[in-house]
Amino acid sequence: MRMRDFVAFDVETANSNKHSICAIGLVFVENGKIADKVYSLIDPKERFDYRNTQIHGLDEKDVAGAPTFSAFYKSIRDQLENRILVAHYMGFDGYALRDALEKEGIIPAPKRLMCTHQLAKRMVKGMSSYNLKILCNHFGVTLEQHHNALEDALACAHLLQKLCDEYKITDEATLEEVARIKIGTYNEQEFRTSRVKKAPGFDISSIEVNLDGDNEHPFYQKNIVFTGALDSFTRKEATELVAVRGGVPQKGVTKNSNYVVLGEFESELIKGNKSSKLVKAEGLIEKGADLEIISEIEFLKML
Repeated sequence: MRMRDFVAFDVETANSNKHSICAIGLVFVENGKIADKVYSLIDPKERFDYRNTQIHGLDEKDVAGAPTFSAFYKSIRDQLENRILVAHYMGFDGYALRDALEKEGIIPAPKRLMCTHQLAKRMVKGMSSYNLKILCNHFGVTLEQHHNALEDALACAHLLQKLCDEYKITDEATLEEVARIKIGTYNEQEFRTSRVKKAPGFDISSIEVNLDGDNEHPFYQKNIVFTGALDSFTRKEATELVAVRGGVPQKGVTKNSNYVVLGEFESELIKGNKSSKLVKAEGLIEKGADLEIISEIEFLKML
């Protein structure tokens, strides 16, 4: 599939439940040009948390009379079939879409999934942050009202175009070749976001730990183990980021390990496809070890 044909989307939620979508914006891009824009408020039939309202400005009064997510998705389902859906941080928007559909018992239109946050992290080096606003400033993309679902989707669409132009990414093949990113899949049988393909093996002992790092950082002088494929980084990149902050990467779980960072969190913990590292970590925790298992999202927040 060409990278000039896709649908950028963004959702806002009413509360901490990912399925509680209260607004959605979609931008349809065809042959590199915006062909259509769709925005809708959604009545999630759930409470609005104050924190969420502070972010996007929406509450129960705003969505009164708006369609449910089920009604909205059914009205647009055919337009999404076999398209590449793009979001800036698919780890949130993609799972929100999936959870909302599962909650309503709706079979999803088959589609592909790609994340601009992931792509930017792979290609743009030296950024203080890779959030949408900062990347838009970096690339000169207009973002007039951050956390308005349509404005964020529009900015995401323009950001993907900028990234593809800058790094000569024209289709899925060049995306894998240049960025080592494999586009994800979402259909009735499978949900998997885009992911960074595993890099060639590396010697973990060759990673130098920064002993002059910030001793207030949560990873400073902590022993950290990775298990499962990460979405945002290769294993080597994640290991280097830990070491720069004074953390000590470990190849395997030991009684001295402090954190186990869990890639493929849903597969490992929810579906029970546990790696040997995870099984050993759970056993040590049961015996009282000062060890914590964290998801990739938690790792990114702590980083």
